[in-house]
Amino acid sequence: MGVPAVAAAAAVALAAGMTTPAAAQPVRSAAAGPAASGPSAEVAHQLTLITGDRVSVDAKGRIVGFRPAKGRAGIPVRKEIRDGRTLVIPADAQRLIASGKLDRRLFDITELNRPENRRAQQHDLRLIVSYRGAQSARAKAEVRDAGATRIGRSLTSLNAQSVATPKADAADLWQALTSEQAGSEQRTTAAGVDRVWLDGKRKATLDRSVAQIGTQAAWSAGYTGKGVKIAVLDTGVDGTHPDLVGKVAAAKNFTSSPNLRDRIGHGTHVASIAAGSGAKSGGKFKGVAPDATLLAGKVLGDDGFGDDSGILAGMEWAVAQGADIVNLSLGGMDTPEVDALEAGVNKLSATKGVLFAIAAGNEGSGAGTVGSPGSADAALTVGAVDVKDKLADFSSRGPRVGDGAVKPDVTAPGVDITAASAPKSEIALEVGEAPPGYTTISGTSMATPHVAGAAALLKQQHPEWTYTQLKSVLASSTKPGAYTPFQQGTGRIAVDRALTQSVVSEQVSVGFGVQQWPHTDDTPVTEKITYRNLGTTDVTLDLTAAGTGPKGKPAPAGFFTLGAQQVTVPAGGTADVALTADTRLGGAETGAYSAYVVATGGGQTVRTGAAVEREREAYDVVVKAIGRTGKAAVGAEVSLDDLGVASDGSAFTSAFKNGVATLRVPRGTFVLNGTVVTDPKKIREIDWLAQPKLSVTKNTTVTLDARRAKPAAITLPVKGTKLRGLQSEFSVSTKYDEVTYGWMVDGKGTLRTAHVGPKITDGSLSQRWAGNWNKGRRATTTSRPAAGSSSSPRASPVSTRPTSSPR
Repeated sequence: MGVPAVAAAAAVALAAGMTTPAAAQPVRSAAAGPAASGPSAEVAHQLTLITGDRVSVDAKGRIVGFRPAKGRAGIPVRKEIRDGRTLVIPADAQRLIASGKLDRRLFDITELNRPENRRAQQHDLRLIVSYRGAQSARAKAEVRDAGATRIGRSLTSLNAQSVATPKADAADLWQALTSEQAGSEQRTTAAGVDRVWLDGKRKATLDRSVAQIGTQAAWSAGYTGKGVKIAVLDTGVDGTHPDLVGKVAAAKNFTSSPNLRDRIGHGTHVASIAAGSGAKSGGKFKGVAPDATLLAGKVLGDDGFGDDSGILAGMEWAVAQGADIVNLSLGGMDTPEVDALEAGVNKLSATKGVLFAIAAGNEGSGAGTVGSPGSADAALTVGAVDVKDKLADFSSRGPRVGDGAVKPDVTAPGVDITAASAPKSEIALEVGEAPPGYTTISGTSMATPHVAGAAALLKQQHPEWTYTQLKSVLASSTKPGAYTPFQQGTGRIAVDRALTQSVVSEQVSVGFGVQQWPHTDDTPVTEKITYRNLGTTDVTLDLTAAGTGPKGKPAPAGFFTLGAQQVTVPAGGTADVALTADTRLGGAETGAYSAYVVATGGGQTVRTGAAVEREREAYDVVVKAIGRTGKAAVGAEVSLDDLGVASDGSAFTSAFKNGVATLRVPRGTFVLNGTVVTDPKKIREIDWLAQPKLSVTKNTTVTLDARRAKPAAITLPVKGTKLRGLQSEFSVSTKYDEVTYGWMVDGKGTLRTAHVGPKITDGSLSQRWAGNWNKGRRATTTSRPAAGSSSSPRASPVSTRPTSSPR
């Protein structure tokens, strides 16, 4: 275990500002922080970062230790806690994350500490690495040769591979994936490496339906899905169930589970909704496309979870097997970035013409809860309604995280759905079978195969159609509900309408983005809706636009307007209509406005969603970073965390150019956290400047001047001890939230700190310092609680005298 350490920490309630301690009273506490990994820390799990650094957490997921990988001593490590998530980011990885080259989840301790991720990464670090350019082959070879790294699946749609490396070799893999920037200790991706993602885990989106969506009309017209292949990528499909006998043309296991058996029962239920024959029930529980052929990819294991790489490999396999529609009743947390599964959905849709029907998720009625990969642009994303077309409480809502786009795209029945049961499966044992051979469960998982089956009926009718036509027709022909596009997309799918639909909107939804406050001088924004006539006769459409405000009331007259009230779409051709959003209207009401454009004519109705965000009162915060030389800093990072009730837990960030960054934030109170790098060759020297409370009521400028920062050091008043590492962090608490930021450095790194801005006198600011010391080869600990305060934001350091000494 190496040389024993003396662990100590000082918890300080600050009445004014952050301090730099010279000596600290030791305390025995698991909350002592990452530096306190000595005898007092109660380690439950050790998590390995892609850099090879190891993070220790206690049973509650709190960080209690940090150990840099070999050769990485002295690299400072940033810690942040907000919205219930903890991130630990080494300084040399910051820019790679900001540029989108590195998946932020690789440093998300909350994500890595999920039981399913701990199990998957118990021995190995598992990644997905994509490559690009002429150096791809060389990059693949260097990754393969990094320690005992093993190459898994080849994911050709993204020119990527799944990679597993023993945790002890993670630092070697980091060196293979990244390279040092010229004249800098900052790192960039190695030549030939494009992006690196966590090979994360997804789960099934589980929380009288066939006739509800109009399938009887399709069956009567002879459309039953015959000749169409639906891939169900799930927990497996029980092909011995009477409703599924002879329907599975191919099956493959992409999990670590021993065989194809569906021990969960989720995939069997989903497959039955899409294409079950209903044989066991005499046709009562027949699927939407009963004559469609099934492809069964087991991408979720017997624990209900699946690797991203396995799911992506299953997607590629399904396409290679000739799938026309792929059903993904699974998902995970979405982020503003495009993850590997979203990239795969977009790429395979565009290059192979396959439609992906994907569950929106079951995260409830909050805004921005649609999961990934349902958030992919190309996906036909599905929410859930009940038998009366009432939106399910559990159905995830938009707007999409990051850009405010409309998701989900449509809804379908997903409440109390009865379909085939896998015998002795987890679901069958939990909820029971009634009638025998069937279970009744709910979720957007159940809604999604209704849409996949409906797409199969259309594909049989129009074999030449690709995902674009299938998606457009299904979304254009929906039955509306009393909800906004963010709740239901265009509405609940209606197969009977889709079968006779000849005119569609090429845009399932139209996005106008965010219009900046104040709105009195806004310029109206116009986007086009393109109507395409797939039929053989011209169709004249009458157009209306109806908008809804953020509180569910009608938008002001003139907020959404059309360039024409009528348009004729020629047979086999297109016609464009302008839709304008005038955000000068609306008075004081800000937020997300949505609309439906309804085109009626030729015996059919075409529905298109639209959305625009009318920014609430907001201002520019200009941050100027000055290095220790007095010149503009060559490297800096800044984030602003909203402490108000309206916060969604996200941080505002912006890139620096010539030492200046501009952040657009709503009126409110923020935590400003910044770091300044004076010399890119000295990444081990960090100047950390923070303003714990920044009130933004107008355009504001903040200067982060590294010359004001002072060295951080903790001296233990015990002879023979040597500081091995320290951590400093501060927290700001409100009745709505708590935000924590910190840095960790070992004995080879240098941390300098400064408090920016006025005194904090309301008791909301606290600060903790923690340190590890070596003393010979005996483990000794001194403990006694300590608390104090300082009277100035740049006050003298915390200083206490020991009341006991190591023996």
